[in-house]
Amino acid sequence: MSSLILDNIALTILLPLWIFLIIMCGRFFSVYVNKTVIYLLTLLSSFLGACVCSFALFNLTETTIKIYPFIKINEFSIPCGIQVDKLSLIIALLLFVISFAVQLFSVSYMKNEKKVYKFFAFLNLFNFAMSALLFSPNLFQFYVFWELVSAVSYLLIGFEYKDEKKSLASRRVFIMNRVGDTALMSGIVLVSYFMYSYAENYSFSALMFEDFNSISTMLLAYASTPAFCVICGLFILAAVVKSAQFPFYSWLQDAMEAKLPVSALLHSATMVAAGVYLIIKMMPFFTLKPVMTTVILLIGLVTAVICSILASIETQPKKVLAYSTSANLGLMFMALGFVNIKMAVIFLVVHGFIKSLLFVLLPAEKNMPKINFILFVISALTLSGLILSGVGIKELLYKNILYTDFLPYIYMFVCFVSAFYIIRLAALIYKNGELTEEKNLTEITAFFILLSGNILLYIFLRSSYHIAEPYAAGVGGAAFALLLFKHNVLENFNKTPKIAENVSNVFVPAIYMKISQGFAFIDNNIFSNYKPILFISKLPVRIADFIEVKIMNKSVDLIRDITKGFSKFDKYMQTGNIQRYNAYAFIFVSIVIALVITGYTLLLS
Repeated sequence: MSSLILDNIALTILLPLWIFLIIMCGRFFSVYVNKTVIYLLTLLSSFLGACVCSFALFNLTETTIKIYPFIKINEFSIPCGIQVDKLSLIIALLLFVISFAVQLFSVSYMKNEKKVYKFFAFLNLFNFAMSALLFSPNLFQFYVFWELVSAVSYLLIGFEYKDEKKSLASRRVFIMNRVGDTALMSGIVLVSYFMYSYAENYSFSALMFEDFNSISTMLLAYASTPAFCVICGLFILAAVVKSAQFPFYSWLQDAMEAKLPVSALLHSATMVAAGVYLIIKMMPFFTLKPVMTTVILLIGLVTAVICSILASIETQPKKVLAYSTSANLGLMFMALGFVNIKMAVIFLVVHGFIKSLLFVLLPAEKNMPKINFILFVISALTLSGLILSGVGIKELLYKNILYTDFLPYIYMFVCFVSAFYIIRLAALIYKNGELTEEKNLTEITAFFILLSGNILLYIFLRSSYHIAEPYAAGVGGAAFALLLFKHNVLENFNKTPKIAENVSNVFVPAIYMKISQGFAFIDNNIFSNYKPILFISKLPVRIADFIEVKIMNKSVDLIRDITKGFSKFDKYMQTGNIQRYNAYAFIFVSIVIALVITGYTLLLS
């Protein structure tokens, strides 16, 4: 059974890559590729991936690993391969189901796009990168596909690269993610160095996930406490950037310049989920130092509060949902701060279905079909924690923080604001647009696939919780939004000064500019004009110049002159006269014999 699962998982990973190559190479060599064929191949890939992950999830009894040798340098080796466990299968199933629905939606949404083939090729490449990341057996392979996910997201966000605004947004997203990527690579190198230097078993330096319990314990023993905390901090930083947590949540707003299917796929359940997935994988490290889990908890708490407030005063629908994504991921970080991995995974899956449906339901223009608006309201109420699976995740998380000092009150505030901003968004869409009777069966099918996932999760969760205070807070937030809407003051609320956003986008850059100007002043007016410092700074250059001119160049000139002298002497010797050559030979042999006799005499004496 394990070999059957592994072989099919490998197929689901490689099939999107193969379809990407078919689409891109077909166009590259000017071979005509029918759009219908592209659609069918892409949808088949996601459907097959969802089916295989479902089958494996119900039949897998233990973690299954299959590795192959990849890099070997003396005793240091890094394998590649596949590791299949319940966690990777759950998130991969979420990936393929949402991908299938978004790709089905894209068939209709992108029908007038000239380069639709490239768009679907990038969707396949993203599925390959994300699934390979989920099934990586070690941190080195994980990092390779972590980078590939960032690269493909850059291509998808900047798909309309001729639009300067979107092109700049994609670059800002890519550059911001470099911070997290650098932190992740630094953490990997440091852990691998400690394992290679101190562990008796060199296989630990490959950082296999199955060895993390032993690796984390040994790292704590080998490294000092500050070093261990720094390494853990690097992994937390990588996850914080990837999951758009405070203070790096702004890149998710830039990513909203992408098309609706891209926003639904990358920033609802897949790309941003990589940060949460990394925290879960690295949990053996964080639990050894409780301060690390406290840091994760506080980051999630601050992000949930700030991004909920920003979402409640944002006017652009896609950015409201983007802030909402960061806020809900903050709640997942809170769950991980309590080391409740099961809660975080459930929250991730539920939020993925809800948020992807909200994204694809957003109207491209002011007009919106009635069926779309009804589904949007249902999804909004779910995100508010008032119906379906949304109730379950809010109540289950409340159980973790119920007996803490101040967290329940902050969490209640977040639930109130969450219900307020999403109901407010639905009310604004209803007021500023016009509901039509237009229907699109392809899009409606995609909508109901995502809604079905929400309903199934509600059935799964309904016996695990009881209605409590978060539900009341959600009702209060929704009622407050409807009250403002009834009295026509919802637009006035939108004019509230964006204090939190100004702190991030105005005050922080201003402070950074002042600091930069201070360093520039010190550099130009103190260090550059202070003669001893200037002399010391120029001393290495002068020493290098002396070595180059007086030693290296003179040595080269001496070798040149000696070689030239030998050449002249050899030229003088080469006369072509046989008698002179014989004389030279006689003299040479005489000298050799004389030296041998002299040496032998000295040896005897």
